[in-house]
Amino acid sequence: MEFVISNVKLLYGEELECKKGLALLIKDGLIKDIIPESQLPATVKVIDGNGGFLAPGLIDLHIHMMWDGSLNPVQTSETEGHEQMLIRAVANCQTYLHHGITTVRDIGSIDDIALHVAKGIKRGLISGPDVIASGKTLTMTDGHDPFWARFVDGKEEALKGVREQIFKGAEVIKVSSTGGVYGRIEGEQVGNAELSLEEQEVICNEAHRFGLKVVSHAIGRDGIHNSILAGVDTIEHGHFLDDELVALMEERNTAWIPTLFVYKQIATQEGIPSYARDKAEEIVSIHRNAFESYFNRNILIGAGSDAGSPCTSHRALLDELYTMYEMIPDAKEVLKTATVNAGKILGHDVGQIKEGYRANLILLKENPLECLSNLESIKMVVIRGKVLMKYTNNNLEMIAE
Repeated sequence: MEFVISNVKLLYGEELECKKGLALLIKDGLIKDIIPESQLPATVKVIDGNGGFLAPGLIDLHIHMMWDGSLNPVQTSETEGHEQMLIRAVANCQTYLHHGITTVRDIGSIDDIALHVAKGIKRGLISGPDVIASGKTLTMTDGHDPFWARFVDGKEEALKGVREQIFKGAEVIKVSSTGGVYGRIEGEQVGNAELSLEEQEVICNEAHRFGLKVVSHAIGRDGIHNSILAGVDTIEHGHFLDDELVALMEERNTAWIPTLFVYKQIATQEGIPSYARDKAEEIVSIHRNAFESYFNRNILIGAGSDAGSPCTSHRALLDELYTMYEMIPDAKEVLKTATVNAGKILGHDVGQIKEGYRANLILLKENPLECLSNLESIKMVVIRGKVLMKYTNNNLEMIAE
């Protein structure tokens, strides 16, 4: 399939530079060329962008597609069967597309549901964003989020666990290096280190041998330290980062996915389970201070919403960006966390409008660099080089050009 998108302002390259007078030639799912408007090919279909802003599709680096974003998603999962959880995950993939989220990284799902959804999208059985999924997470026995864990204890079990997930089709490996705020009612604290340094080293070495990245749920300092030393690729959450840890991340090219919005929700929303709310209240200000202190350091920061978690919807990537902007009022740098930076963190040619990159794009009526809420002025979504949907008079039209 080949077509041109013209009459747009491109948010081009690593700096999201606003360029006029250029059109995008898309072929076989990729951005084939960027050409002057005066040189549009006569034999190729042209889509008129009506003067809108063409931006890279958004990337959410931390989601749980089979969760419902209610006050207590674990409770919902416990009352639903496997089939209903699978249907919910598929439905949530449509929500991502409707909000311009064209790539997601699912790092935790019961019964490896996200792996099955990812395969269905790749095979063209269902529509959805590009999905990079871990399936089950590698966790110590009775560790953080046991409901979707593959328990591993010791180096041999760690090796077997990572190999099992690779065999099942995982494209990223998730480890739990510390306890968490939400997961287990008793016996879990955010400061507790869970998987050991040695266990994580085995996991990272084996995952990297097969070309997969490793992400670490890590809130407390000891667990963050273990994960960085072990060689994980991203620290998820990272509330207790400090100068020494950040310097180590810079040295080892470890990225950070802070997930700010979800903890604010857990700490403030009425009806959240009290055990989780109490823990979140204690660390929200610590989290904010870390983000404000280290945003401009030499580490890649990517946007992840933890979508599906308590009071965190499947469009919450936008809320994550707005939360970042409240702390760091720089629209371009914040938007890069969900586009340019996120693509680099994934190690994929995605997240930029650039020759040879994947044609995952959103056409916006207004410029998001002037106001981030303009990300909600979507006029068209292109996924894998196909125009999947257009908005006409505020009505969504699903298509497959």
